[in-house]
Amino acid sequence: MKKINEEKILANLYLNLKGKKKKKDNWIEIAENCEQLVDCYGSAKKVAEKLGVHYEIIRSVIKLLTLPEEVKQLIRKNEILFDVGQRIARIKNKETQIKVARAVVGLSNHDAREVIQYAKKYPDASLEDFKKRVIDSKNRIEKINLAIIPFKEETYKLLKEIGERDKLSPEKLILKIVNQWLENHNYGR
Repeated sequence: MKKINEEKILANLYLNLKGKKKKKDNWIEIAENCEQLVDCYGSAKKVAEKLGVHYEIIRSVIKLLTLPEEVKQLIRKNEILFDVGQRIARIKNKETQIKVARAVVGLSNHDAREVIQYAKKYPDASLEDFKKRVIDSKNRIEKINLAIIPFKEETYKLLKEIGERDKLSPEKLILKIVNQWLENHNYGR
């Protein structure tokens, strides 16, 4: 490797590994650059020292290169993120890696992690069915908003007394009052 290429690769990797969260290059290019430097310096540890990062980072980035070409393409296109790619690389079977990669495209890291864990635990199960369950469970979650309302002590005591009489907590009583008010003013559903 020429000295100029080595310096250029080091500079590129430094920007990608130490810089912003949004990387200049895709993770497969970064992995290929890391591998070139490992070949040049003889170890991931020496590359890590040059870049000022932990050698495990270099090793985990290079591990992406062990993935099947189809999975690497998804990473190149940023359809699969780095940490999801790392998790897929831990799966032993190449066909399963491809199947899992196809299933997690477009999912958040958290959802992809659930699908990958499921695939490891149940390798013969349908990932598409599980993926639908993960996505559907997110859609069923009701969003709740909180409001913090300052009350004078006498007002809160009165709400508490009324709530005890009606067997409601002050919070539930306030919610009931607000809902009734909205209905009376035609704001209810």
